[in-house]
Amino acid sequence: MKSQTCIIAFVFLFFQSLYVLGQNNFIEKPYQKIDSLFNSLYPSNKTGAAFAIIENGQTTYKNAKGLSNIEHQISITDSTMFHIASVSKQFTTFLALLLEKEGKLSFADDIRTHLPELKHLPNKITIKELTNHTHGLPNIHELMNLKGAYPEGQMTHKEVVKFLLKTKQTNFEPKEKYEYNNTGYILLAEIIERVGQKPFKEQLEEKIFLPLGMNASKAIDDVNILIKNKANSYRFVGNSYEKHPLHLGTIGSSGINTTINDLILWAKNYQSPKVGSREFYNKMEQATYLKSGKKINYGLGLQFGKYKGLDIVFHGGGDVAYRSYILHVPKHKLSIVILANTNDFSPLDMVHQTLDILLKDEIQEDKTSKTIITNEQLEKYEGTYEFYPSIYFTILAQNDTLFFQSYGTKEQNPLPSINKNTFEFPYLPHSKFTFYEDRFDFHIADFTYECKKITIPTFDAKDVKLEDFTGIFRNEEYAIDFKLVVENNHLVVRRAFDSIELKPFAINSFYSPQLGKLDFVYDENDKIITFKISGQNFKSVVFKKQ
Repeated sequence: MKSQTCIIAFVFLFFQSLYVLGQNNFIEKPYQKIDSLFNSLYPSNKTGAAFAIIENGQTTYKNAKGLSNIEHQISITDSTMFHIASVSKQFTTFLALLLEKEGKLSFADDIRTHLPELKHLPNKITIKELTNHTHGLPNIHELMNLKGAYPEGQMTHKEVVKFLLKTKQTNFEPKEKYEYNNTGYILLAEIIERVGQKPFKEQLEEKIFLPLGMNASKAIDDVNILIKNKANSYRFVGNSYEKHPLHLGTIGSSGINTTINDLILWAKNYQSPKVGSREFYNKMEQATYLKSGKKINYGLGLQFGKYKGLDIVFHGGGDVAYRSYILHVPKHKLSIVILANTNDFSPLDMVHQTLDILLKDEIQEDKTSKTIITNEQLEKYEGTYEFYPSIYFTILAQNDTLFFQSYGTKEQNPLPSINKNTFEFPYLPHSKFTFYEDRFDFHIADFTYECKKITIPTFDAKDVKLEDFTGIFRNEEYAIDFKLVVENNHLVVRRAFDSIELKPFAINSFYSPQLGKLDFVYDENDKIITFKISGQNFKSVVFKKQ
């Protein structure tokens, strides 16, 4: 009997060794490189990530590294919960498509029929325009900054919806521009609640999470709700970490918390749908066209484009230190997913370099040869450009090199040439400038921001009487109060928890990159009666002098 037991043990070990050998050989081709990459990007003693690769419906690689809780040295595992930020948007779109199939809404619906609180809006906005970011509504995060709700304030989803339903104007007419923001998806979640006659998070669970076996996943509408096994958000300040908490408990645009195991199931549904259908994804991947005819590679909660010749479908998410990313290569039935609590670009590095390894034979490296560009050729790009009202860049050409300056500063930063009209912006990862006749596109990771060339007004600062601009100004729409005072020969906005210095921009305009650009309006007696403030994702918000 003892001999038989030994033989059984030997056979077991023999087959186990074959299995391990097979695993090691499998890892070498090419997963050992991916393993090394993941370990290099995510040390075990810092914040980290969970990462997985899905091919033809099978999970071929999965790993987790780093700490979900630094105070108690708790490691990240495949059951660690992460806030996935904007990756939530595709779930919201998918739920809306399920409700459309049930006849409860249409993507062509005017949102005012579902949200009568917004009946005063000047133009029809459709549900489709909410999901492809062409609606023109101001963004909640910038409005909260304007209100002064940060850095300590918090709001639940219901409080945010109540706040947004007070909106009386838009930044632009629907389909006039593409302007990525979160407001549209927050309002879509509210529409889903009303037409489905159940809380959004319950419908999400019943129609998507549970049918797919995503049993850990939850939509969280209050940042104070405690979640078991959740990774904490941290930022690195000086030589140590400090907590970096969420402020808004919004759902629809964000708010889903999930694990890498559950996100794998969601990726598998893309490859072979069990909930919904391929038609759903086809709709989500249709390009958006503006009134001008300009094509935008953003559909309904999904982006798409090319990476080194590969057709890819993807979406990322980032909020405080949470990072998430999901990418599909449909031709190869390949999906890559990552969840992290690292406040940097490492998830994008991990995803892209994994593609380089897995599909090295399909990758088309950029063969553009760098040409010498003369100062004369570069001078056509010189000028001042507006990123957003209150954020301006100056471009200069010197010694056959293009330089970047933040407006009003003297520090010149070189922009290495990629080709004749595209230049690397090495001061931010995955960033570059592409110049056209009167603008340049600022590419940051997956986002593109159009920066138009402008003319800065000339004026004599001595003609600006700061005292004329002082007083208390109020915006009734969002119940925001600004007190403008003169301090040390500067116009300053005072709020409950801070003071912001304004710089003169024109004889009747001031700006602060932290706040926005204020344009003052006079009455017939040359007395200031209002100012209109514009900034990132909000335009001409009116404040009346009290």
